[in-house]
Amino acid sequence: MPVTADPHHPPTARMESLSHELRTPLTDILGMAHLLDDTVLEQDQKEYVQAIMRASHELLVHVDNHLDQAQLNNDALGVQEEYFGITEALLVMVERLRPSAAAKGLGLSLEFAPDIGTKIHCDKARLSQAVYNLAAHLIARHSDGILRMAANIREGQWGDTLHVTITSNARLNGSSALTADNGDVLEITRRLARLMGGEVSLDMDENQSECGQLSILVETPEEETGHIDRPARILVAEDSRANQRLIGLILNKLGHDFELVANGVDAVEAVRTSHFDMVLMDLHMPQMDGMEACQKIRELDDEISALVPVIALTADVRPEMPAKVLEAGMDAYLTKPLDVAKLSETIQSSMSATQAKKMKLAKSA
Repeated sequence: MPVTADPHHPPTARMESLSHELRTPLTDILGMAHLLDDTVLEQDQKEYVQAIMRASHELLVHVDNHLDQAQLNNDALGVQEEYFGITEALLVMVERLRPSAAAKGLGLSLEFAPDIGTKIHCDKARLSQAVYNLAAHLIARHSDGILRMAANIREGQWGDTLHVTITSNARLNGSSALTADNGDVLEITRRLARLMGGEVSLDMDENQSECGQLSILVETPEEETGHIDRPARILVAEDSRANQRLIGLILNKLGHDFELVANGVDAVEAVRTSHFDMVLMDLHMPQMDGMEACQKIRELDDEISALVPVIALTADVRPEMPAKVLEAGMDAYLTKPLDVAKLSETIQSSMSATQAKKMKLAKSA
């Protein structure tokens, strides 16, 4: 049945709403699966959990691709840069792709240049999405062989460029023509690469071996953030009981103390009356939403309380969200499903920021 256009809810808005609705329960599925994966499991149980995680991540990529497709015509795609380990990110991506490759009789290998380093600065989620799309395209078109993924970083006139090359040594299936769906996904992937200062290319040699390459501009960190070896005291403002439990389990695992509130009003009051190293603030809460609560915190009379780092926590991945949360006075935002490694890094950087603010206030006193 054809879908009737609704002038009050354009396609992009409907896709954004669908993305949010899907990401919220996926937060619980992925978060609990990651926690379960870290427990003592039988081998078959561990395989089941990892299959749940792979399928959930694959669903997220599909959701993001459909949302990006809806946004292509209005230039709404965006990026959010961060420091992360490139080797770990690509290893995780290969493991997610391995089951679909194995179903086609394909092996996957991953090679790194010896001097690739440990961390880069770019959009981790967008890079992962682009690599997944390019690899999935080659997997769909080949069988019975091997796909080799190689990564290196080269210096150039405009800075450092990360190159991820996927070369096929396998049988090409049927026609080399692209389907409509594959063409749409490749166009999204090209747009993502261009947003990050790079490009995507697909070439075929005389032996009918296909090679895909993704290149993006990256930065390498000049210095590492100092590690503060003490538990953080964190305020978690989240109205969902399931998310409260998930975040609490993660923070316990990371060794941090926390306090829970279920709305923005209570969050402001908690910051006013107690000390916290940072606030994890859900954006959609009853009585007072996260953005308004942050603005109220910034207006508090006590300077230390007013300057507490506030990190938005949301399933809303629209490209305008980083600018919106910054305008509301927040310091950064974490997207759902929650990345445990990124949360840990954010806690450490927030503690460093809190310490620096205290020292600055003490010197000016």
